[in-house]
Amino acid sequence: MVIIFSDTGEKKRKVFDKFTLNELGGAFGDWGTLIPFLIGYISIVKFNPAGLLICLGLTNVLLGIKFDLPLPVQPQKTIASISIAQRWTLNEVISTGFGTGIVWFVLGFSKYLNKIVSKVPNILVKGIQLGLSFILGWNAIFMLQENILLGVISLVIIISLIKFEKAPSSIILMILGICILLFSGEINIINFGLSFPKIEIIFPSISNILIGMLYAGIGQLLLTMTNVMIATISLVKELFPDRKEQIDANDLATNMGLINLISPFFGGIPLCHGSGGLAAQYAFGARTGGSMIFEGVFEIILALFFSETIFELFINFPMSILAAMLIYTAILLGKIAFSNLNRKKLPIVIISAIFCLVFNIAIGFFIGLGLYLIYKRLKLIDT
Repeated sequence: MVIIFSDTGEKKRKVFDKFTLNELGGAFGDWGTLIPFLIGYISIVKFNPAGLLICLGLTNVLLGIKFDLPLPVQPQKTIASISIAQRWTLNEVISTGFGTGIVWFVLGFSKYLNKIVSKVPNILVKGIQLGLSFILGWNAIFMLQENILLGVISLVIIISLIKFEKAPSSIILMILGICILLFSGEINIINFGLSFPKIEIIFPSISNILIGMLYAGIGQLLLTMTNVMIATISLVKELFPDRKEQIDANDLATNMGLINLISPFFGGIPLCHGSGGLAAQYAFGARTGGSMIFEGVFEIILALFFSETIFELFINFPMSILAAMLIYTAILLGKIAFSNLNRKKLPIVIISAIFCLVFNIAIGFFIGLGLYLIYKRLKLIDT
């Protein structure tokens, strides 16, 4: 009897460990990269905030339960960047996301991805991680210019609270941002109210699938292959070395396939996993899937009751605070990229990362691959 009660108590303790203040803090860690894309999708492409957030929230909750890892989904950045810059229609975006869903589901179901990913040298992963660090940091610097003083204060808050795990800085920064909006008059709490969403069923167009895949989908697949299939899996192993059941490329591909085959019909944006989201939530305290459940529930609540006011919060939230969060995440990714790095391989990592910044992650990956093959041919490195 004692053993039974002990086991029950241990199970309850493990459940409660998923819903701590640290996990709540980590839940907002990836919002620094998430919110700018949501703003663009809602304000320019005209996505319905309700459908967008419900699909995003449900996905986070289900994956948080399934993997029990801080592995949040993020917008597919190539599709997001091109569609927002070129002012695509909503159907063009969801059709392109549906196209990537078909590809990833087929690849994941085929079980060939693990073999492909296993052939990629770890040094190329380091280059991708450093490249993502450069991209996040570079974009954050421009965002910081909106209010440099506020950005510096936010950075000081983050640095000051690094050692105090019971006071996650992301929560404090979120509260700070909302308070600034209220006291500055940017938003008026009186205008906030409950509103129930209207979600329309949307059908992808075959022509938009073909055009979207040509202009953005193919580039997105290459980006996802590097940043997700390689860097994310590697980062999970580095951050959670004691985890018994490690995720693999087939798991992630199948997830992304199902997500992007279902969510477009309900107005969901193209989504994927990414090492940036994992690093961000981990940086701000997340260690379990509880952070994703917190984030998902929050997004669903916003969609169900505040869809008409959430846009105002997104477009007015201080970019300098988000920039500070991005900078900290970039530093963490850079630190991971340089960990256990052989000095002989350093040029490969740095040059690959620079090409990631100047062009994109896919090009940076292939440049790194070329350099790796040259180094190996000249016998400058062993593996």
